[in-house]
Amino acid sequence: MNFVKRIKGFFTGSAPDAMATASRNLFSAANDAFDAAYASSETHATRANHRYIIWLAARSPDDADAYNEEIAGYTDPSDFKPYTCADLDAHSDAIESLATAFDKLTAAFVTFGRTDRVYKSAAALYKATAKVYVFATEAYSRAAHCAITSALEGNVQATKDDFEIMLLETRAANAAPTEGPSASAKAAAYKAKAAKNAADAKRLEEKATAAQARAEALSANARSAADNAEKALQGAQ
Repeated sequence: MNFVKRIKGFFTGSAPDAMATASRNLFSAANDAFDAAYASSETHATRANHRYIIWLAARSPDDADAYNEEIAGYTDPSDFKPYTCADLDAHSDAIESLATAFDKLTAAFVTFGRTDRVYKSAAALYKATAKVYVFATEAYSRAAHCAITSALEGNVQATKDDFEIMLLETRAANAAPTEGPSASAKAAAYKAKAAKNAADAKRLEEKATAAQARAEALSANARSAADNAEKALQGAQ
């Protein structure tokens, strides 16, 4: 953060010509907008990374002690909960805002004149910001992966629920007259809850599949931007 602040400090100083001033102001404002968008998305990225690490640890062939050691640093119960549509929607909204902010930053950087005395500093800042954007898009990809896993687990549970519903309805149909109403009510309540959970799992799978495709596109764009930023900085040496 101090590094970024030092770079931003180069944008103040002796007054350049009007066009250079406009470019600097545009770039500085775009950087501030990106910082604000990233601050709003950071919680989602952190949660996604934590859940992904926990997911990997849970599927490790190592023993329980190794698993407990791996996840010892994660104490927030929310890190262990399966993804919901609300979780993924919130992260998707945040990453789209970040993508828009980064696109505007890229456009602002393109307007910078290579002869501007602060171009090298601008290129360094753009490169640093591009790396942050790569990190954010990769976290979103992990979120989509974990959400798909949650959805698939929900689909498996839906199959189990269908079998349980069949058993409950069979018991209700064969129950004694005095027990039939309560058995039927129990089967109906279970069936309604199972239907809601199955619909939620299906909806999450659809959203997560779309999010995964979007994450791949954003990550590719972010990595390309980071490469271009590196080239721009080398050209400014």
